[in-house]
Amino acid sequence: MAQVRTACDDAAVEGQGRVVHRVTAHPFQVRSRRARHRVRRLEVLGLVALLTGSVALRLEGLRVSLWLDEGISIGIASHPLADIPGLLAQDGSPPLYYLLLHAWLNVFGDSEAAVRSLSLLFALAMVPVAFLTGRSLFGRRAGWIAAVLAATSPYLSYWGREARMYTLLALVSLVAVTSFLHVFAFRRRTWLPVFAVSLALVLYTHNWGLHLAAAAALAAAACWWARPDRQRVVTDAAIGFGTAGVLYAPWLPTLLTQLRETGAPWSPTPIPREAVSAVSSVLGDERVLVALLVAGAAPLVRLALRRHTGEGRAAISLAVLSGATVASAWTVAQFAPGWSPRYFGIFLAPLLVLTALGLTRSGATGLVAFALILLFWTQPLSRLAGIRPVPPVNEKSNISLVADTVAPMAKPGDLVVSPQLEHVPVLHYYFGEDLRYATPLGLVPDPEVVDWRNALARLEASTPATGLDPLLDGLDLGAQVFLACPLLTTGPDSLPWFRIMDLRCRSWRAALDDDGTMAFRRGPIPSLDQEDPGPGVFVLVYEKVA
Repeated sequence: MAQVRTACDDAAVEGQGRVVHRVTAHPFQVRSRRARHRVRRLEVLGLVALLTGSVALRLEGLRVSLWLDEGISIGIASHPLADIPGLLAQDGSPPLYYLLLHAWLNVFGDSEAAVRSLSLLFALAMVPVAFLTGRSLFGRRAGWIAAVLAATSPYLSYWGREARMYTLLALVSLVAVTSFLHVFAFRRRTWLPVFAVSLALVLYTHNWGLHLAAAAALAAAACWWARPDRQRVVTDAAIGFGTAGVLYAPWLPTLLTQLRETGAPWSPTPIPREAVSAVSSVLGDERVLVALLVAGAAPLVRLALRRHTGEGRAAISLAVLSGATVASAWTVAQFAPGWSPRYFGIFLAPLLVLTALGLTRSGATGLVAFALILLFWTQPLSRLAGIRPVPPVNEKSNISLVADTVAPMAKPGDLVVSPQLEHVPVLHYYFGEDLRYATPLGLVPDPEVVDWRNALARLEASTPATGLDPLLDGLDLGAQVFLACPLLTTGPDSLPWFRIMDLRCRSWRAALDDDGTMAFRRGPIPSLDQEDPGPGVFVLVYEKVA
């Protein structure tokens, strides 16, 4: 019987009395597979190049002095893993970042560069995740635009150099936004577990995740209105948000305690204009916001009008996610202070995806706007010409420099007093473990943790007689007191939190000067007649002489 060749390179192999044909792929399929492999290799190379450039943008500043928030991060994360969730009842934050930082410290140590490298890692992870987000939702061009934006984002560059949870918040928020769009805009149910878990991770990273969750619920309602299969939207929402709620439920008792007893007395109440400036802050420049509105607004509106399509629903959802998250955070801040640019990473994910979609669907205008955004963010010409000033780094504290002078003077058992509660952990980091630490509330039992519970009321009720005198009575002859006052200028319009710190510094200084058992020895360190002593603290040194 004649043999039939199924491909040009088929080979007949005899075995056990029959003829077996090895069938190979058609040449077109071979070329197609090879093309896909080439594209994947190019994507990998492109992402490696973007990551390399992103590292170059973000390495500077890893070794500058830690500031008070970073001291708090290291202090909490240095405790045993099982103790961290309980400690956070005093702090006001969820536990995820501190648990991850705890593991990171155990491997890489607690130097400035080491602790900040974790935040840098999260910022770098945004690049491939942004690429996968854009490509899976809107195509390869959107993927590359999103990846380049993540690689050059000023927000990620700045907060990727700080030992705090803000780049982690941006990363898990991006995963939550991506999976939300797949489930509710494009009707891809396989992403539902990713959405539920990532939304729970957002909530466990920062309390502002509640604003994104509320905005996601509104966006799901918009998809319910835009989709014909409304019952399926309800079912998916019940599963996704319900599962996230169940995962987050163990933390709710601690959250309620934090809401009752902790707060942000350092934060002013935002005015209406700050809701818009928050978006500009995340985008790094008001010119970027203008470029996006000019290039991307019209295409996004056209997409939103096509609500029967997946991209139309995605445009509507992203607009709701961006606007409602900002509106929720601003509204809550009117009643419970806590408005800060460093929290704005929760806005970054929906804005980044919305930007990538708008620029991708804007044709040549979008490419021009994209190029302008990169120029605004990176300023390459002025960098090459050497006329651009050194990029700002996280030089928010002079405490490491002050410690270079003070630490060699200190002896075990000496007392470090800080009128600003939240300075104690970073003072402990630089001055050492052999000293004792106090605030106007008295001796601090654990100098690695700040107790924010009713902090303003307790500070206002404190006096040198109740806080300082018992400490001085317990000092040995020759022991020293280092009064570390915050470098700040207050006035009638200053927040009570800063006014009370200034008052406590003055009252404790006066009490030390008037105490016959104490002698002033040195200070201020650094000298306050310097043109710019830098942010942080100045130290006055006293000695027990009688």
